[in-house]
Amino acid sequence: MGNRSGILTSKGIAAALVLTLVSAACSRAILPGSDPAPDEAPPADAITSARDLVREMHGKWSGKWYQTLKFEQSNTFYTSSGREEKSRWVENLSVPGKLRIDFTPLSTRSGMLILNNRVTTFDNGRRLETRRAIQPILTLTADVYAIPPAITIRRLDSLRVDLDKFRSDRLDRKRVYVMGADKDDLESNQIWIDAERLILVRLIQSETRGGRNVVTDTRVGGYKDIDGFPVATEFMSLRDGKPYFKEEYENIRVNEPIPASVFDPTRWARIPAG
Repeated sequence: MGNRSGILTSKGIAAALVLTLVSAACSRAILPGSDPAPDEAPPADAITSARDLVREMHGKWSGKWYQTLKFEQSNTFYTSSGREEKSRWVENLSVPGKLRIDFTPLSTRSGMLILNNRVTTFDNGRRLETRRAIQPILTLTADVYAIPPAITIRRLDSLRVDLDKFRSDRLDRKRVYVMGADKDDLESNQIWIDAERLILVRLIQSETRGGRNVVTDTRVGGYKDIDGFPVATEFMSLRDGKPYFKEEYENIRVNEPIPASVFDPTRWARIPAG
């Protein structure tokens, strides 16, 4: 954290979170090694397009995915000078589309609330702003299994993923489906899905900042079987090939009830995270 407060550091990280929700830094792909596979993978030629893939993802897990997730998140933000800034968040997720992120210490009442792709930020219990921002990680690790495929497809189109580009590939010797880019293209917006489990393992996003193109490569891994559900516990990103941000999930609880008031922006300061 250096000499800055944890909340100030968390605010800087939160700005990046709006763009890729979950991202981190590492120079190698981290893929699940022994993840649960409740159903067998479809035949290699059963999925032939990006739209088919979205429909298969939904069909495979619809009614079988977790409804809520509670966890604590340890973050490492890598500065341009090579320093590491640490922070910790407490999160409550309700599928689809609801995520509350409380920055620690919880006494500051600072954090973020995501409701159906509308992101509201809070500082010391006071609402700062609300903006619309489609959350690709939330969409692809949770919502895709709970909302109609047509809605997911529209979101991916809004995220500038070229759904007419689709192929099979390999990542760490595992077969994956890739939508959004041709082979050897690691700059276009694209999504990599494990072909057996139909779960997200990689997301590449490209954006223009300060007149130049910036590419963030997010790897999703550390999948664990928690109460019968595959839950990703490690998110690692490179930004323009350099370590950027790392997330690690701990104390994960599946399908515990979360009161609706937790996601009420008008009651943010009065409802504790838990």
